[in-house]
Amino acid sequence: SSGINAEYGQHYFKRINLSFPMATRTYNPAVRVGNWIEDVQLEEDIIKDFQEKKESGNLLTQKTQNVMKNLLRPESLSDAREGGLLMFGDRINIQHIATNTVLSAKISNLHAAAELKDPCDVSASQMSSPCPRNVFQICSIDGEVPKKPLCYGQKFILRTLPGPGSELNMWSDRATFTKCAPKSRHPIVQLSGNSSWNVAWQVLCRDPLVRMEMEGRPVRIGEPVIINHCNTNQNLACMSQYRTRTPYGSDMEVCCKTLLDSHKAETEENIWRLVVRAEE
Repeated sequence: SSGINAEYGQHYFKRINLSFPMATRTYNPAVRVGNWIEDVQLEEDIIKDFQEKKESGNLLTQKTQNVMKNLLRPESLSDAREGGLLMFGDRINIQHIATNTVLSAKISNLHAAAELKDPCDVSASQMSSPCPRNVFQICSIDGEVPKKPLCYGQKFILRTLPGPGSELNMWSDRATFTKCAPKSRHPIVQLSGNSSWNVAWQVLCRDPLVRMEMEGRPVRIGEPVIINHCNTNQNLACMSQYRTRTPYGSDMEVCCKTLLDSHKAETEENIWRLVVRAEE
């Protein structure tokens, strides 16, 4: 009898569930229920905050467009001259030959600013189109712009362009525990408004056997060279094994470190070339 009663109870409850359909929303969506006043106030605050950011230009899309308009706008390099010699005042790209990358200002936050800030890190980027981020001007140590060719062993300054580039000088210093490249731990390379001896660089011949003989001779456009830091006597290096994710893609770390092979010659990490606009 207990089994029959249990079976009858299950059948009875099934009939009840079938006779009463599931609860549905029987009121109009405009009816305010629950914490409706808090929900309405929250929506109004969101709209008000959006309008304030839009008026002040702080929306994410506005900041992105501002950066694209300034730091990534097209820039023109200097024209190639007869003889193919580099001159003081030329606007150049500094290309790393082995990785086919360009020395560029590194901005970790795409929406932070529309111009380069002091200090600004440097990396090797695959974006090769000339823009304020990767165009440098060859300047003399004394601040003047002599109409003379740049020679091997001659001191010079690499400076960003005016405007979004902020006219920052590329500099380096000896590595310390707190100031060094984040991954390789080698001497750091940055862009800064500093005008000390740490901003002085020189171009060296790639071949160590004829390096002394080449001093004082003009540097040719696109020729493989070594960029040496005068204060630390270390060479500009692109460390392809250390990559950093940036808003522009995957950049390679740039530091100041002389890397030699078994023949006491600089390895491909230290080989660069200074290029201008190609002749059409």
